Amino acid sequence: MKHFAILGYPLGHTQSPQLHQRLAAQRGWEIQYDICQIPPEEFDQKIGELFLLDGFNVTIPYKVRIIDLLDELDQSAKNHGAVNVVKMLPDGRKIGYNTDCIGFVRTMQQHDVALAGRVCVLGAGGVGRMFATECALHGCDVVMAVKAKNIPQAEEIAQHIRTLRPQAQVEVQDIASLHGEFALMINATPCGMYPNMQASPIDPAILKKVETVFDCIYNPEETLLMKQAKEAGCKTVGGMEMLIYQAEAAQDIWAE
Repeated sequence: MKHFAILGYPLGHTQSPQLHQRLAAQRGWEIQYDICQIPPEEFDQKIGELFLLDGFNVTIPYKVRIIDLLDELDQSAKNHGAVNVVKMLPDGRKIGYNTDCIGFVRTMQQHDVALAGRVCVLGAGGVGRMFATECALHGCDVVMAVKAKNIPQAEEIAQHIRTLRPQAQVEVQDIASLHGEFALMINATPCGMYPNMQASPIDPAILKKVETVFDCIYNPEETLLMKQAKEAGCKTVGGMEMLIYQAEAAQDIWAE
């Protein structure tokens, strides 16, 4: 029996075990899939336990931190500077991948949302980095909106994007004074996630100038941001489909 897990903190919201068990059953696999909730101060002491498994998923806040502990990165992880899937090889090597980008693009295709025009990404963590990079690689003009303390982190991501696509238009704004018109706004923060469901990452007034809002949170199914976006007349897309698509891609990697 193959043994997998999800690494992150906190993980009270996660539906990954149920999802991966269901997807594995469809493949005829019998797997064990655990939740590995490691507080940041215990990360260095406990991460070794994960490398004894066949593979694992990575979520907030470790998608970037895990990179230094891996032996190789797939091109997807190199592009996005973030890892959400790790595979252990029989020879002991640890390989990092990014399947969030696959889940994101497929979700946008399913909902007929073009990756074009001006896109605002809220947040500059591992998944925010992926969204900003993927949108820029598709030719979008990207605005990263972050808290003041995270502006240097966002500027570093902007510079990374320019090394991949020198002509990319990437701007960083303070989320507290976010302004502009956007074809697409993406919430890449945990703001609004269970159990803090009465929180929204932005002033809802900005939504009047947004066409589509994609919130990658999947628990709850409809976040406060999505409710605010609907009231403002925006098209809204939740995070469950992205979760499913990235999980399918992860299992494809583990099955290779």
